[in-house]
Amino acid sequence: MTNTPETPNLLIELIVHAEPSSLIWQFGIIALIMLLAWWFDALIQKKLITTDTPQHVAIKSVKRITFPVFMLLGVLLARIVFKHFGLPVSLLKLAIPLLLSLVFIRLLVYVLHKVFPNSSKLKSWELSIAGLAWIVVALHVTGLLDAVLAAMQEMSFHLGRQPVSLLVILQGLISIAATVLAALWLGRFLEVRIMRMEEMDTSSRVLLNKVLRGALLVISILVALSLVGIDIRVLSVFGGALGVGLGFGLQRIASNYICGFIILLDKSIRLGDVITLDNRVGTVSSLTGRYMVLRGQDGAESLIPNETAITQTLVNHSFSDRKVRIKITLQVAYSSPLETAMQIMVNAAKEQSRVLSDPAPAVNLLEFADNGILLELSAWIDDPEVSQAVLRTDINLAIWREFQRAGVEIPFPQREIHIVAANECVIPAQRGKQASREAAARKAGIQLNEQTAA
Repeated sequence: MTNTPETPNLLIELIVHAEPSSLIWQFGIIALIMLLAWWFDALIQKKLITTDTPQHVAIKSVKRITFPVFMLLGVLLARIVFKHFGLPVSLLKLAIPLLLSLVFIRLLVYVLHKVFPNSSKLKSWELSIAGLAWIVVALHVTGLLDAVLAAMQEMSFHLGRQPVSLLVILQGLISIAATVLAALWLGRFLEVRIMRMEEMDTSSRVLLNKVLRGALLVISILVALSLVGIDIRVLSVFGGALGVGLGFGLQRIASNYICGFIILLDKSIRLGDVITLDNRVGTVSSLTGRYMVLRGQDGAESLIPNETAITQTLVNHSFSDRKVRIKITLQVAYSSPLETAMQIMVNAAKEQSRVLSDPAPAVNLLEFADNGILLELSAWIDDPEVSQAVLRTDINLAIWREFQRAGVEIPFPQREIHIVAANECVIPAQRGKQASREAAARKAGIQLNEQTAA
């Protein structure tokens, strides 16, 4: 197959101009460029990365890109110089697409790591991207790329009156993937910077991030469709169909998204709030468009739809004040020193670092119960998101130890049982006769013994 001048076969060109002296010069200049790029890259990293600030961490993350970029710039400059002096540049021309492919692979992998930082499939994506990129480079170097593209263009079919080829489909997928990925990366970049704006409320920052990300995604899809050649005016028909779908089958999903924006706008729920919702108590760890993540004190995470937070009664324990009262109820025996027991309970709460001094801990006498006196200890904390189980355990242990020393008794349920004697278990008639005899004997002054009574 004959290659056109626009797509030369770089391998054939290298073999044709493979003069030992020219190859040595080109190999030497490439090696020198590699050393200079490595030295310059190390110098930049050493000068700029001195601390672990967010800016320097970002510079560290692009370290893999700087070296191939420096090499590519050096090879391009060397080719210009060699052409100016009329020297062969076949090896330099072959190195340029290889370096371009390396820059593209590392740049794309860098963007993927930024957009999907915790994805378990990144490694497989990296291998797939690298494999496809090197296949394209191999086709370009051998001059077969245009032939493959022409064959894909010939593989076409008609979608209505519009001819669609395999090449157009491939271009559309690449355009959509590239624009959406760029939008996600830009959204992630803006999100990191917006979340650092401490002068702005947390809910406002989350809302701004979601609006920006949604706008960037819509713009990226519209740009991708325009690049492929699809008239975006046809989306009006799709918009009408989407409206019908929302009216029938997707109204709950749409309601959750709308409720999510309402929550962020009215700031009724913020990140870090401790709430009780749908019989669940926990800390709001994430607010998404469709649901909120409620992390319980046992570590379990509940995904609650945003509509639930709007339509049901929600208890926000930290809406205007993060102070939360904890109550510990116990009984002491009636024989115990009551004032001493109350003071021990107050002191046990004051010894805990999490318990606030204002309001101070207090003990209330609730009631005189059947088995003992019912007391209630009230203490306030300002970190409701932290589990209270450990705090309660520490206070109870301190109370128990001091009760043991002071002789304060914690009562247990008691019952009085009256045992009826065997001689009382007689029939009513005999009991009446026996009572009459005993009365007559007492009247006569005669003491009946047990045998006489029988």
